[in-house]
This record gives sequence, C-alpha cells and structure tokens, in this order.
Amino acid sequence: MTAESRSIRHHVPVTRQTLTTWNPDRFKRAYRSKGLTLEQISIVSGIPYSAVRSYSAGGAKPSPERLKCLSSALGVASTELAPLRNPCTLHELRWHAGVTVPQLAKRVGYSVSHTRLVLSGVSPITEPARWTKALAVDEAQLRRAWTAARAESAPGPDGPQ
Repeated sequence: MTAESRSIRHHVPVTRQTLTTWNPDRFKRAYRSKGLTLEQISIVSGIPYSAVRSYSAGGAKPSPERLKCLSSALGVASTELAPLRNPCTLHELRWHAGVTVPQLAKRVGYSVSHTRLVLSGVSPITEPARWTKALAVDEAQLRRAWTAARAESAPGPDGPQ
C-alpha cells in the first residue's frame, strides 16, 4: 500500500449496539414460570452459568445468538425477554433474528461495512427481499425499522454530536 492510498482510506465508524430492551425481570418470570433454575437454563441453552446469572441480575445483556438460545431454551419468543420498541430499529430486528452484523451481511450479500450503514439508516435498502428473508419480517416492518434507524442516526439541530 502506498502512502497516497493510505491517506485516501475511508472509515466506517463501528458502534457496538446493545439490546436496549433486555428485561431481566421478564427473564426471571419466564424461567421461574417453567420451574427452572439458572443452572438448568445454562445447561439447556449452552450459555455459561456466570453469563446467565449476569443476565438475570441485569448486569449484562445477551448477544443476538445468546438471546436466541435463551428464548429457545425457555420456549418463548425473543420479544418476550426483550420487547421491541415502537418503532423498532433494524438493529433490534437483527437481535431478535439472532444474527450478528457479519452473519447478516453474508445473508444479504453485502459487505459488513455497507450492512452497518444500512442498519444505521445511513444507506438505503436497495434489495428489500433479501433483508426481509434474512430478518424474517415483512417489507412494511423492514421499512419502518429502517426509518427509525435513520431518525436515530440523524444529527440533532446543533449538528452531529
């Protein structure tokens, strides 16, 4: 790589998205209503006990894969443990689909950086059929989620933060 090509690099900022709607109380109600302990949830879900305990205490929030594992182990929808906001964003739909950004990028046939731009509402969705299939939603929900993501990423009246 030449000095000139290094100076032309484009940077796509990466922000770690967290599952803002994770609800430890809903999680506790779900496993207690099934008569399960945290140890049993750990075994059934394949998630380390320390992580399950932390999710239950509200000290941590599960990753997309772990949210899917927990909801599967409990036999409930992921939205039972982490309700979708209204309107929800594309990142929230991604979490509930149980996929990471790289996994989603592979499913929709985009680069990871371009997928992040779409998830943030910066770039438009040009192939909605791929996205609806990858996220298991209909096109109307996909468009609402993209619009919500765009609104969240839009600079305020004083410019970018």
